[in-house]
Amino acid sequence: MTNPELANRTAFYETHCGQITIFGLCEPGFFRNLKLDDGLGHFSHYSSIIQKLDAFETIASRKGGRVTLAIVDNNVVAGYCVGAYPDKNDRWAALGELMYELAAIEVSRNYRGCRLGEKLLSMTMEDDFFEDKIAYMCGYSWHWDLEGKGLSAAHYRSMMKRLYSKFGFREVYTNEPNITLRAENIMMIRVGTRVTPEDQMKFRHLRFGMKPK
Repeated sequence: MTNPELANRTAFYETHCGQITIFGLCEPGFFRNLKLDDGLGHFSHYSSIIQKLDAFETIASRKGGRVTLAIVDNNVVAGYCVGAYPDKNDRWAALGELMYELAAIEVSRNYRGCRLGEKLLSMTMEDDFFEDKIAYMCGYSWHWDLEGKGLSAAHYRSMMKRLYSKFGFREVYTNEPNITLRAENIMMIRVGTRVTPEDQMKFRHLRFGMKPK
């Protein structure tokens, strides 16, 4: 963990759970000696989106792929935030590299209450890179750890909305089938300061299935 670029994207926090280090822009190879905390994994009504460290390696190796990690005890992953350009089969890929997905954010059940989600998202979004993008998140209720948080889907949705709103995201409406499948699902976007009105209009049309010309 001595890469000078990573050193510029490192923050240390003292919490009631102990010291936690946030690493941003983790490069391929960074994950080799890490392990996932046991609060990330398979539970009765929920499974972590990231099941193996190899998934971080794959994301970090992709063009534009971003991995932000919360590390405890020098090598234990207590939380993560990952982002990438949309998959070629996604609706949003029709706008190319204008669109960027904050694909997943999760904090181990053992480290909740330390505001790690906010810290992970802050480190991820702290970059001029996003000023040319429409960054988006799609919140699907079947990915939410409702049991672990002790929340209803509606309350979990509100929690997610508050978190992303702190970083300039706003809710938008769409007829994209996965979003409309359940009422509690949500899509939020952050429009970068250099995104043109024309590109914003293309995205507005795409939200309702009208392909860009």
